[in-house]
Amino acid sequence: MARTKIFISSVNEDGLKPLRRNVFRELEALGHEPVMWEENLGPWPAHVDPVVRCLEAVEECDIYLLFIGGKAGTYHSKAKRTVTHMEFIKAHEQEKTILVFGDVEVKAAFFGQVKPILDQYIDGFINKEERFPTPSHMMEMLQGDERVPQNIDPYVWYLLYDMLMRKVYIDDLSLGVMIDWKVYFSDLLRRGSLLLPLEDSIEQNADRLDRFDEAFELMTGLLPNLRISGFRQADKFLELIMHRLSGGSIEQTYGPYMSECVGYYSDCCAATLYELRENGLNLVSKSGSAASVALFALDDKSSYAVLTVDLGDPGEQVFFKEAKSMFYHCIRTGNYVLTLHYPADPDWNYKKFIHYKESVNHAIMSKNPLIIEIIKLFLGGMQP
Repeated sequence: MARTKIFISSVNEDGLKPLRRNVFRELEALGHEPVMWEENLGPWPAHVDPVVRCLEAVEECDIYLLFIGGKAGTYHSKAKRTVTHMEFIKAHEQEKTILVFGDVEVKAAFFGQVKPILDQYIDGFINKEERFPTPSHMMEMLQGDERVPQNIDPYVWYLLYDMLMRKVYIDDLSLGVMIDWKVYFSDLLRRGSLLLPLEDSIEQNADRLDRFDEAFELMTGLLPNLRISGFRQADKFLELIMHRLSGGSIEQTYGPYMSECVGYYSDCCAATLYELRENGLNLVSKSGSAASVALFALDDKSSYAVLTVDLGDPGEQVFFKEAKSMFYHCIRTGNYVLTLHYPADPDWNYKKFIHYKESVNHAIMSKNPLIIEIIKLFLGGMQP
């Protein structure tokens, strides 16, 4: 069997300590490289943050093995997650092989009692607040609900819920029954699940921005001093914009410790341009696969363009429509509202969008900053 580095994770609670020690010895005897806090993760220099060191160790591993009991562990207010949860997120984001074992009694309580309560609460919160509740919101609600078992730390329920959202399977863990790790890992190997991941090579190059910095600075100074009379070919204007706006990944950050890729969106596939006049928002032109309405009344709150007008000038926001699996980046500058359409990857739904709304906004609004700034300068210089 190939020698594999396995990160063993769990909260430091009494019921899990014998299990952790046993699995460490078993994996070591099988010829693997188990990594565990109390065995071989330290020591490290005093200036190194232990949370950072743990996350680095997860990144270096091939398999992430997690045991879940009734305790949540240390909660970091800046990251809004526990250390164990951040380790899991890092493993998921790095596409490690993840093996999760949850106490059978905790699992039974979660699926039988707690999950329906959380589902109802989250749906109600989204409908009312238009955003996903924070872990603090959910823990406070769960602490005050007498239907929820109070001998389990409330954060454990949120951790399990997050795993469900990520479609991670949770195996049964009976603390009185030891797992035959030799059989378990042999079975994984037979099923082809024990593959050492290849390291991705990612190169980031800022030279291009540096080369164009001086020219861009000059242009941003010149354009506001020009009078732009209008479009010759508005559809060509949109087409040129559309084909230069690329998609990308959406990253969720957790305080100063880490970030996670939570999804993707594709290159811009369509664009519409509306002009604000006395009678409402009038269609100037469209490009690509965009459906369009000739005129939006300013009280039509079903229109993302109208909602963007309400933000004021300048205004900018990203919207999401689950029925079309599409992100809409709306930009108001001067009397114009430009809407750029980006297809979302299939995993996105409205609840996920609300959950990661700030991250979606940041990813899409900051992806093509130079192009967007040039567009704003041109549209803002149009004379009514």
